[in-house]
Amino acid sequence: MARHIVILAGGSGTRLWPRSREKSPKHLLTLHGRQSLLQSTFQRVQRLTENVYVVTEQSQVESIRLQLPELTTERFIIEPARRGTASALGLAALAIAERDPRATMLSVHADHYLGQDEEAYLKTLEAEARWAESRRSLVTVGLTPPYASTAFGYIQVGPALDGQGGAAVHQVKAFVEKPDLQTAERYLKSGDFLWNLGLFAWPIDVLFDEMAHHAPALFKGLEVVKASRRAGRADEADAAYRTLPTEAVDYAVMERTSNLLVVKAAFEWHDLGSWADLHDILEQDQAGNFVEGESVLIDSRNCMIHSPSKLVAAVGLEDMVVIETDDAILICPKARSQDVKLIVDRLKQLGKTEYL
Repeated sequence: MARHIVILAGGSGTRLWPRSREKSPKHLLTLHGRQSLLQSTFQRVQRLTENVYVVTEQSQVESIRLQLPELTTERFIIEPARRGTASALGLAALAIAERDPRATMLSVHADHYLGQDEEAYLKTLEAEARWAESRRSLVTVGLTPPYASTAFGYIQVGPALDGQGGAAVHQVKAFVEKPDLQTAERYLKSGDFLWNLGLFAWPIDVLFDEMAHHAPALFKGLEVVKASRRAGRADEADAAYRTLPTEAVDYAVMERTSNLLVVKAAFEWHDLGSWADLHDILEQDQAGNFVEGESVLIDSRNCMIHSPSKLVAAVGLEDMVVIETDDAILICPKARSQDVKLIVDRLKQLGKTEYL
């Protein structure tokens, strides 16, 4: 049974505005090291299989081609429009099933950052695939939460499963989306919950069966897309895809299925979902500041500053984010960095699309 890995690379990373934009999304940025997050992810998963695909939206195809020149045309799975991860993964499953109907499919995100222990990450993905194949189950990966967070979905673990060795594997008791802070604190205290990392594995036919049962509108729409493509009617297939429900696979399938296992992660992982998250992994000076560009900082601590073309001078600044680009400057407390997406929403409302 061949294994195929799809890299989801269609988002825009609004919490890292103004550096992350529609035309230069987070996964295409070089935020740490010499490679973009997408390039690092691609290089990493190629160690597991040569069957690697990138799922993206049409507007990002050329940028991805420049970053991954070795990725052939047939390895691109292109969404005609963004319809959420449930539709995107369904589209990827259709493409893989045409080549190998008995395939095992693994899904990873292009914009995650790992620490130095890539071996543990790859072993976790391999464990996912083995359990998916042996139990004919949907499988996800969960991380023991280091703190209460409202930025992630949570997985409540059930009974542990024996066999196969390696990473700990449990049945999933409940799969719940992003909680409020009080609920997240209760989850952390209980010790029964893991962060959902959005790393999935399943036999393709099992995924389709689960979609047919739990997300029938999505499944029927994908069947129309498949029939239109097989008949050579690409425009009709694209039109059908645009009518699919816009929903995350978490809501559409994972929260509803009873056929779900979770592999416990044993590696360093960062979502880089905000400037504060990025600041945490970068090398800081003795005052806890990270600065790209020239700066004069007096009595300033724990700041994230990116200003490659202008001098930043600050007095008494603490726990702040300052990000400068050619056409915009972001200033906000680190504690509010998750709310940068609200700026993007406001720019859309004001019609200032030149900044998106």
